[in-house]
Amino acid sequence: MTLLSDAPVVASTTVSAATAPAIYKRSKTRFSRIECGSVLGVSFAAYFAVSMLLDFKYLSFQGDAVARMANGFYVIHSRDPHLAAVGFVWNPLSSFAVIPLLAFNSIWPVLASHNVAGTTVSALAMTGAVYQLHSLLREWRVAALPRLVLTAIFAFNPMILYNGGNGMSEALYLFTMLAASRYLSRWLVEGDLPSLVYTAVALGVGYLERSEPVAAAICAAPLVFWVTFIRSSGDRRKRIWLALTDSTVLVIPILTSFVSWAVVSYVITGQPFQQFQSKYGNATLIANAHEAVGTLHSRLMHEVKAITYMAPLLIVIIVAALVVAVIRRNIGVLGFAAILGGGLGFTLLSYLENAIFPWYRYYIMVAPIAVLLVGSMFALPTRLRGSPGAVAERLATMRTASAALAAIGAAIVAVVLLGPSIPGTAKAMDNYNMAPDVVGYTGYIFHSHPTPLETSAKHEYAQIRTVSDFLDAQRFPNGDVVADTANSCIPNVVTNVSNPRMFVIHNDRDFEKVLADPLTFQAHYLLVGFAIDDDAVLAIYPNLGSGTPWAKLVHTFKFPAGGFCDGFRLFRVIGHPGGR
Repeated sequence: MTLLSDAPVVASTTVSAATAPAIYKRSKTRFSRIECGSVLGVSFAAYFAVSMLLDFKYLSFQGDAVARMANGFYVIHSRDPHLAAVGFVWNPLSSFAVIPLLAFNSIWPVLASHNVAGTTVSALAMTGAVYQLHSLLREWRVAALPRLVLTAIFAFNPMILYNGGNGMSEALYLFTMLAASRYLSRWLVEGDLPSLVYTAVALGVGYLERSEPVAAAICAAPLVFWVTFIRSSGDRRKRIWLALTDSTVLVIPILTSFVSWAVVSYVITGQPFQQFQSKYGNATLIANAHEAVGTLHSRLMHEVKAITYMAPLLIVIIVAALVVAVIRRNIGVLGFAAILGGGLGFTLLSYLENAIFPWYRYYIMVAPIAVLLVGSMFALPTRLRGSPGAVAERLATMRTASAALAAIGAAIVAVVLLGPSIPGTAKAMDNYNMAPDVVGYTGYIFHSHPTPLETSAKHEYAQIRTVSDFLDAQRFPNGDVVADTANSCIPNVVTNVSNPRMFVIHNDRDFEKVLADPLTFQAHYLLVGFAIDDDAVLAIYPNLGSGTPWAKLVHTFKFPAGGFCDGFRLFRVIGHPGGR
C-alpha cells in the first residue's frame, strides 16, 4: 500500500464532484503554508537558541568557525580592507555570507567578538537545509505524519543541532547539497529544464563552501546523461546529443566555480589550490599536527564506527529502501543518492588517503541520507517513462481511514529505523576518540568532571579577552603589531580588540614586506604563539625569544597546558633583522 495521506480524497458526501478539486487545492495550499512555516520557524528557533547558548552562556567557539568568520571580518574591518582578504585556503562562501552582518559590527561588536555573525549564518543555513529536506519529502508525496516525523528526526539530530549553531561550514554545505538533491529528484520525475538548472546552481554554490560537491557532480552527471538518453525520442545520435546537453547544463556552474576560484587564487597568490599547496592547507596542517594516522585498516574502521554511530540501522535501511525502489521502480531515489552519496564518498576516500582530520563532523551527511532513504520507502512511485498522474488518481479513491492507518504505520517504521540515530550520534559526540572536534568544545558543558582539555576550552575565551584587553590598553596605532592569523587563536584576538587595524596580518597585501623589516614600515611589535608550525612570523624568525638582538620580549600570555591555545608572546622590535 502506498502511504499517502494528503492525496485527494473524494469520499465526502457534502462536496460535489465539480467543486471538490478546487476546495481540496485551497485547503492543501493553506495547510502546506502552515506546515512549511512551522518547520521553518521551529527549526530556526532551535538553531538560533543553540547559537546564543554557545556564544554567550558557554562561550564555546570552534577555532575553524571563528577563522571563517574572521576572513569575512578582514574584508571590511582590517587595516587593508579588500575582497582578497577573505583568503584562498578555504572555500569562501561562509566568510562572504557573514559580511552583511559584520557591516554592523561597530554598532553591535558581539557580531565578531562572540561570532554571532557566523553562528547566525549557520542557523539560517541549517534551517534552509531542513526546509529542502522537508520539501523533497513533500514533493515525493510522503504522507504528512511520517513526513513531519522524518523532518524532526533530521532537524533534531544532535550533530544537526550543534552544527546549526556553531558557525562551521556544515550548515551551508548541507543546505546546498540538499537543495541539489531536491531539484535533481524533481528533474528525474518531471524532466523540466529549470529543475536541472537549479540543481546545477546549487552544486556550483556548494563548491564555494566545500569541495565535496565536485564528487556529487561527478556522480550526478552520468545519471543525467543516462536518464535523458533513455527518455528522449529520435535516433541514437540525437538522443546522445540531448543527453550530453543536459549533462553539460549540470556541470557548467560547478566547473565555472572551480576554474574561477582557482584562476583568481593563482593570479593573487601564485597558487591555484591553496587548500592543497599552501603551508596553511590541510596537508600541511595534518603533517604539523603530528597525529598518529594509523593504518589503512584502522582508518577504515574509524569510518565504519562513525557511520554506525550516526545511523545504527543504516544497513537495514539501505537494503529495505533498495528493495522498495526496485519493486516500485522508483527513480526518485537516484537523485539524492548521487548527490549526497557522492559527497559522503568524497569524505570517506579523503580520510582513507589521510587528506583530512578524523573529525566527526565530516560524516554529518549520513544523517540526511538515512532520513531520505527511509522517506523514499513511503514516497509516491515515480517511474522513468511514466507519470505519477495515474497513481495519484488511484490514490484519490483510498478511504480516509486506510490512508490514516498507512500514515501512522509509516511514522512508526520511521521512528523504529531512525530513532536509534539520536542516542547513537549523541554517544559519538561524547567520545573523544570518535569526535575530538566536538568533545574539545562541548565536553565541559556536559561533564561534571571535565578533562584538562575541556577545562582549558572552558576558559579559553576569557584568556583571549585578557590578550585583547591588554592590547587595547596599549592604544597601538594602525599597523603597529604584526601577527599571523594562521595561528588558530589569533583570529579570535583580532576580532575582539576595539581597533583591529592595529594588526598587520597575513591577509594584508604588504604582510611579507612588513614582516621582512618591521621598523621600516612603522611596525614596532610582533605577536606570536609558541609553536613554529602554524606561525609565519616564527617560521621566518625561529630564534625569537632566545637572544634575538633586534627584538625584546615585553609580555607573555601563558595559557594552561593541554588546550587549543598555548598562549602568546609580544615582542618589541628595537632594530632591523639582520642588522640592517
